[in-house]
Amino acid sequence: MKLNTKHNRLILLLNLLLITFTVTAGDSIKSRFLSLDSAISMGIQHSHQVGMAGAQVTQAHSALGEVKDFIMPNVDVALAYTRLSNVPVEYFTIPGSPEEIPSTALFPIILNNYSATASLQESVFNGFQWKYGVVELQYNEKSAEYNYESKKKDVALNIITLYLDLFKLNKAHYLIKQSLEQINAHVKEISDFASHGLATQNDVLSIKLQLSNTQLSEIDINNQMQTINFNLDIMLGIPENTTIQIDTNTILSDKTIQPLPYYLQKFEGNRNDIQAANMQEKSAEANIKLTQSGVYPKLSIGADYNYLRPNPRIVPPLDQFQPSWDIGFRLSYSLTGLYENKNKAAESRAKLLEAQSSYDQLTDAAKMDINQSYTQYKQALEKTQVAESSLDQAKENYKIVKSKYDNHVSLVTDLLDANNYLLNAEINVISAKADAQLAYYSLLKAAGELATK
Repeated sequence: MKLNTKHNRLILLLNLLLITFTVTAGDSIKSRFLSLDSAISMGIQHSHQVGMAGAQVTQAHSALGEVKDFIMPNVDVALAYTRLSNVPVEYFTIPGSPEEIPSTALFPIILNNYSATASLQESVFNGFQWKYGVVELQYNEKSAEYNYESKKKDVALNIITLYLDLFKLNKAHYLIKQSLEQINAHVKEISDFASHGLATQNDVLSIKLQLSNTQLSEIDINNQMQTINFNLDIMLGIPENTTIQIDTNTILSDKTIQPLPYYLQKFEGNRNDIQAANMQEKSAEANIKLTQSGVYPKLSIGADYNYLRPNPRIVPPLDQFQPSWDIGFRLSYSLTGLYENKNKAAESRAKLLEAQSSYDQLTDAAKMDINQSYTQYKQALEKTQVAESSLDQAKENYKIVKSKYDNHVSLVTDLLDANNYLLNAEINVISAKADAQLAYYSLLKAAGELATK
């Protein structure tokens, strides 16, 4: 019995160790450290928006290849066999000859027909339709490629925004937790003072109210952190219960920017969405020429090589394979195209105007985005300086008030106010620095210089 008891205890201990290991392993899987660059790379790879843009590139490439295939000569080969039904033999006589001659003497009945043919057709001139059709699709393909790169940068900026938001919330949560520890200590201290008649009950209620308000702030911060963390998990394609650990060491590294005219002069050659719009404009121009080519005549040639048994071109037909060939050309002109092309040409010109307007609209919007992001970055730097100065003042103020409070010279409400000022100043510094980083990346995105790797 003792052995069984020890054995059962050993099994229980092993099970507990196994459960502990499993829980610990599960917890480690739920937490993941990610740098900003890694998050951007994962977000782009998982993005459905980028995936759709990539599929459009493949589609445009295939459409271009399909048209190029049509330009090649059309070559067909065919093999065929036909079994004919038997027919009665007819007899006829030649004047002056007493003998009847069967019809098979001149036209033998061959019941098995075999054919092997090869055909070649080539368009010699089609009014430049192939030429401008290929040009149009080449511009469409290039537009799809630029659009693909543009979507990658859109996703990258979205990831950066969420990443910085999560960074700000993490820092704010840390500061609020520190503040809660201080307030809890003050609650205990004031309660002790009140029990000895050194503080009023109103002092106790004031600091408890401050504790409740700070706890509410912590709840709000936690909810926001969970929401943004969840959204970031979805965008990165990782398990939805993964807690993302932010790279707090390098996220606020110093950044340098060029003067505003630098970005305003170079953005058109860097912005992928504007480049895509430019390709769409060129595609619309090619489509106008493609439509105009419909009024030209069309010339094509064709040739056939036949290896037939029997060959009907040979008289009398013989039950054996015999070759023959033919070659010719076809010149056509569509009279209906003279009036049908008017509406097609009007539609093509309207598409060109639409493409030009889209390009101009994107160009104007890019200039405004660059100016706004540049201004926001400069403003964020100024706010950071002011916030840091305010933080120094808040620290000094808290130090003075705390010293007075410890010496029973100031009220607890003064200490609470000083603590609030310090907490807000610390949060403002973090927020201003993070906003400067976001404005910097937004400026790069607006100028088309945001790297996506």
